[in-house]
Amino acid sequence: MHGRRRQAAKEATVDEKEQNRQRVEKYCALNDLVMQNKAQGVYTRETLEATHRLLELNTELHTVWNYRREIFANLPEWQDDEQRQAMLEKELAFLLEIILKNIKSYWMWYHRVWALRSLPTPAWKGELALVAKLLSYDARNYHGWDYRRFVVARMKESLDTDTQRDDVDASEFAFTTDQINKDCANHSAWHNRSKLLPAIMQKAGGALEQQEVLKREFDMILNAIYTDPDDQNGWLYYDWLLDVQKDECEKQKLLRDKVAAIRELLDLEEDSKRPMVELVETLVALEKIAPHLVDDERKKECLATLERLEQIDTYHVGKYRDMSKSLSMRWGL
Repeated sequence: MHGRRRQAAKEATVDEKEQNRQRVEKYCALNDLVMQNKAQGVYTRETLEATHRLLELNTELHTVWNYRREIFANLPEWQDDEQRQAMLEKELAFLLEIILKNIKSYWMWYHRVWALRSLPTPAWKGELALVAKLLSYDARNYHGWDYRRFVVARMKESLDTDTQRDDVDASEFAFTTDQINKDCANHSAWHNRSKLLPAIMQKAGGALEQQEVLKREFDMILNAIYTDPDDQNGWLYYDWLLDVQKDECEKQKLLRDKVAAIRELLDLEEDSKRPMVELVETLVALEKIAPHLVDDERKKECLATLERLEQIDTYHVGKYRDMSKSLSMRWGL
């Protein structure tokens, strides 16, 4: 874990070394058996059980996961929907057990997607509740968030009306709000929010309603950057809001609001590096689309901020000097 000092490993006893040797020996024998069966194209209940035991020991064997899917597809029971449903529900339970041991495994999440797609009658609401529980163990896990988007998309496909699908989007949007309020550095939650916001904006209807949505987003960003000014997630989400904003007047307003928020933040933490960088970049962006809004006083503020950054962030001093030189020449200052 971060922030914890590594403890010196204790030398294994003779008995522990022998136990480890036996475990390795059994693992290698099982691995050889599974690979031999795969090479010979053996698709039986016994080979399925062998892959089960091997994957319990090592979840990162993607070849074995592939072989396991081949075994399922070649079993006689696979052709009967009722038997396939029972087999795959058992498989999902098995996956849940080992995902909790290694939640960052690509192959297990991919296999779970395959199992859900292959189920004759998937329970999407139950799966959504399950992935919420998994994310409670590791809230930033992008495998889990990607899987959640898959589940939500499939669940929406199974619904009958646009109103039901809109309700799902609203519920997911609320879920990201809850996750960000718990941890404003949760990049996966911010990313998922950016995927959902266009649908929320469209549902909002008129210009006034959309402005209200943007105001709530701005308030959430402010909360994030005031909580941790040096965390990148709130700033990145703000930049994304600007990029997708097509209305020039609204974009100017967002930039002016961002400048005002940064100044207020710097009044509290005058040498906070990230807000200072954001101030310069925001004023430069505002000057490009609305030159009349950035007068000489604001331009001098930019250059003074870059000069201060050279002093407090010496690692990037060359970058700040280049920016200062370029802006000075462009503005004639």
